[in-house]
Amino acid sequence: MRFSSSGSEREVIKTSCSTLPGPCLYLLWEMEKQVCADFSERTKEGEMMFAVTGATGHIGGKVAARIASLGLPQRLIVRDPSRAPKLPGADICQVSSYGDPTAMGKALSGVQTMFLVSAREIMGVIKESKDHNTSMPYYDRLHQHICAVSAAAAVGVRHVIYLSFLNAAPDATFVLAREHFRTEEFVRSTGVAFTFLRQGLYMDNVPQHIMSDDVIRAPAGQGRVSWITRDDIADCVVAVMTGHGHDGQIYDLTGPEALSMEETAERLSAVIGRKISYEALTPHEARVNRNMSRMIDHEILRQSIAGTGITEPELEGWVSHYLQIATGEAGPVADSVPRLTGHPAQSLAEYLEKHPETYAHFLKES
Repeated sequence: MRFSSSGSEREVIKTSCSTLPGPCLYLLWEMEKQVCADFSERTKEGEMMFAVTGATGHIGGKVAARIASLGLPQRLIVRDPSRAPKLPGADICQVSSYGDPTAMGKALSGVQTMFLVSAREIMGVIKESKDHNTSMPYYDRLHQHICAVSAAAAVGVRHVIYLSFLNAAPDATFVLAREHFRTEEFVRSTGVAFTFLRQGLYMDNVPQHIMSDDVIRAPAGQGRVSWITRDDIADCVVAVMTGHGHDGQIYDLTGPEALSMEETAERLSAVIGRKISYEALTPHEARVNRNMSRMIDHEILRQSIAGTGITEPELEGWVSHYLQIATGEAGPVADSVPRLTGHPAQSLAEYLEKHPETYAHFLKES
């Protein structure tokens, strides 16, 4: 069900009602009654209002800072207002979760363009409950996305820009890429104009793959990955938010090159000053030994806190994260960054040269 507004008139367009979750359907009528008043109170006549979700996170925070630097009004939708950046022209709206469509509807009243960062992944929710020794709450990431998009459609948001994932597909190797695909399909079903930005793997995290013995261990085979920086992603998001002609478009956001894990290790060796190597694990070895790069830190921490390692869903998330490299799904190289932003995407060598703080702790160990 989509609400569209023209002056004081409201038109209800019934689309894909059967796909909306019960709580969203129940609350749409209340949103309809409130939205006209909220719109006039929160947005000046003719003013373009942007909404940025996840503004306390890496990508959302960078996008919000760029929107502020352009002098454009925006609404930051966050769970914890105390962590929200203080930016000129930015309102802060607290929403406990995307799964609260009433709060999302109020926060989005008067917004024309929404940038939607995906909700916390299930591994993060499991980690939080295990680390704090609390019971695991019910959590469905897709349901969170559906509620957020339903609220946006209900209050008349005109354009949803969703940060998706490279090679999002129903049969993607990476389990989270499947959720991104289903979210894309729901956004399409609402009839709201959309742009999907399918990002590759974060270049910013590359140094974190180095283990204590200077080895990168992963079931990534001999595949390649087109690492991309968060800065390049944020630049693309802002270009789409503030530009024209992006409705209905899907952009793959990648770095300028596809590197093997051996080549990635070589780039790290060059800046750290000692050899970093890559050890290819089989999926079976990764699951049994639980010694993959990055994942092992979570395994050790969980063991120290809870006495047990990470859960099977978390383990499968990590394994499939690396397997997508082995299958080639993380390797495509696109020209979206230069086309959207007017500047080239950063290479890994360039990024490491500009950001020595990301591997400074390894330099101290030399």
